[in-house]
Amino acid sequence: MARLLRRAFDQRAQGSGLTRAQWQVLAHLFHNEGSNQAAVAEALEIEPITLSRHIDRLEVLGYVTRLPDPNDRRARRLHLTETVQPLLNDMRRIGMSVLAAALEGVDAEETERMIASLSRMRANMAGRGIEMPDNPGEATEPSPQLQKVLS
Repeated sequence: MARLLRRAFDQRAQGSGLTRAQWQVLAHLFHNEGSNQAAVAEALEIEPITLSRHIDRLEVLGYVTRLPDPNDRRARRLHLTETVQPLLNDMRRIGMSVLAAALEGVDAEETERMIASLSRMRANMAGRGIEMPDNPGEATEPSPQLQKVLS
């Protein structure tokens, strides 16, 4: 589902001239204004040099600015500029449109249950980290419904 949502977003955002990775940087900065590059790279699970290239491009476009970190003279804090605001508004509209299309025919109660289930699953995984059980036999078999979805 996540892959389909990303593809739909990519298709609708094609005219922006930005890559998905650049969109992800902008989205992260929108929610985490003033983060340093190391924190952004870690959050996006990309190498710092890769992030630096994305930031270079976004800076040339006038969308992002690097400011000195008051606590670490070697670090830079990333901030969005006013120039990017119309693009962020477009991104929000595209995202809402894709989500509306995905949720078509799904009523509010089903949506709330899905959100609660996904939140619970996320908490379960976060509580366990990324480690798998030492003994694969300890893992429980997925339910028949889940097996059908996974196949």
